[in-house]
Amino acid sequence: MQGGRRIIRMYAEPIELQDERFGVMFVSRDITKEIEIDRLKTELVATVSHELRTPLTSILGFTELLEHRHVDEEKQMRYLSMIHNETTRLERLVSNLLDVQKIESGHAQQDFKVESLFELLSDILEIHAGSTELHAFHFDCDETIRVSGDPAQLRQVFSNILNNAIKYSPDGGNIAVNVSCDDDVIRIAIEDEGMGVAPADAERLFEKFYRVQNEQSRNIGGTGLGLAICKEIIESHGGTISVCSELGNGTTMTVELPIVA
Repeated sequence: MQGGRRIIRMYAEPIELQDERFGVMFVSRDITKEIEIDRLKTELVATVSHELRTPLTSILGFTELLEHRHVDEEKQMRYLSMIHNETTRLERLVSNLLDVQKIESGHAQQDFKVESLFELLSDILEIHAGSTELHAFHFDCDETIRVSGDPAQLRQVFSNILNNAIKYSPDGGNIAVNVSCDDDVIRIAIEDEGMGVAPADAERLFEKFYRVQNEQSRNIGGTGLGLAICKEIIESHGGTISVCSELGNGTTMTVELPIVA
């Protein structure tokens, strides 16, 4: 189904009248969407089962340790921190699934406003900079640039991209956010020095439930929904989102939005 390929199901029935065959009737039906829906359902079940089971197992295990064993205060705090992290992971999974459902059903509500892009990105960067000691953040944006959009959804997009930049560069490094204007387009490029992805994987990063299948990515975890949601949001704002990446040499995510006069 990639690259415009279609899947056609064909039926053939003989045409007979008074036990005499006059010909054959052929019926063809495009079942591309049906096959795609079945694939997505299968991936949804597999992804949700895995992403739910892993944190639930951790939460159950640490809860039983706290309930049935005497542990010192330091271990208690460590176990509680792990339970909190796994609960947050579950909350993120549920939120992503709800976002997908709202977007695909057309029930996602948007409240467009014109606001400072500099302030929006500054707030998001401040939050993410406080979550890591291994990364150095660099920000270049004209303070006069304004953007039209749903503030909550735009924050969701840039938070997701920055979170990925941090998550997929576990050894740390620089993360640069550069904003430029070209004619009627605002271009926001977010570049990291992380593990990067191969070109074949880069082409599919915005597909629902797609995850890069290598050992490093599997250890990091994720639902494969974040970037698909980002794409839907940005396109609903009249913009585009793209990726440029090289395995082992980092990733640059570029968001383009209409400029506000």
